[in-house]
Amino acid sequence: MNINKNIINNFLDDLLNQRHFSKNTIRAYKNDLFEFSDYLSDCSNCFDIKSIDLVVIQSYIQKLFKSKIDEKTIRRKISSIKSFFKYLSFNKIIKNNISDFIQLPKTSKKLPYLLSLKEVTNLMKLPDLTTFNGVRDKSILEILYSTGVRISELAKIKLIDINFTKKIVKVDGKGSKERYVILGNEAFKALNSYISIRGKLKFSCSSYLYPQIKKSSTSHISDKTLFNIVKKYLKLISVNEKLSPHSIRHSFATHLLENGADLISVKDMLGHEDLISTQIYTHVGIDKLKKVYKKSHPDG
Repeated sequence: MNINKNIINNFLDDLLNQRHFSKNTIRAYKNDLFEFSDYLSDCSNCFDIKSIDLVVIQSYIQKLFKSKIDEKTIRRKISSIKSFFKYLSFNKIIKNNISDFIQLPKTSKKLPYLLSLKEVTNLMKLPDLTTFNGVRDKSILEILYSTGVRISELAKIKLIDINFTKKIVKVDGKGSKERYVILGNEAFKALNSYISIRGKLKFSCSSYLYPQIKKSSTSHISDKTLFNIVKKYLKLISVNEKLSPHSIRHSFATHLLENGADLISVKDMLGHEDLISTQIYTHVGIDKLKKVYKKSHPDG
């Protein structure tokens, strides 16, 4: 059997309209559930959605663990299934929510990959400011580090979202939750340099800060394009393949905490819903303190 796609789509609509999940998360959930549905096509005992039992779900999870999928993705796939069955139960499509008996695997807290202050300085020197792309790229890098915004958030920023007087930017975060971020001096300078030549763009009439350069397009630059732009420069300052555009966001948070910022303020700047997501950065700070202690304390 396969799960009726209409039921899956109704569930996804609920995530978007009622729970305000981001489009990226909904896209991931959709792929997860379609994959699960494909798996059920080989299930001889599954006649309809009501006949799916705990054994079937557990066998699917075992299959995931045997694959080469990373731990974080497996957690999300299981979470997608649990959320879906909770929806089915709530809407009386199934009698009991069997996924309640499925536990999410514990994740090992991996510390994020960071840029040192020296690497950040070197990164900002890389764009060629004699070219349009260089000026644009410089503004992208500076804004990412100055504000800690995600690539997906930067892509969606509109000109109207920027308050040039107060040096703040309105950001449309995860789950359509708005927040304001602050532009530092270097980021503000780089932004103004980009704005001064942005009018030369063929699609400068676009409402977005970084328009998509395509014929008849009024959309914003894609997340993938932004990712590739930033990744190109990161490769020039480090041989660490684990560094990604998201590493700039991690560095933003860590450098704030190392210089005395409180955790709650950093949480708000990052747009995290709770402190749990932000607390990983305290471990990074502790690592630095350990090095200082070992170097400076008599008993180190």
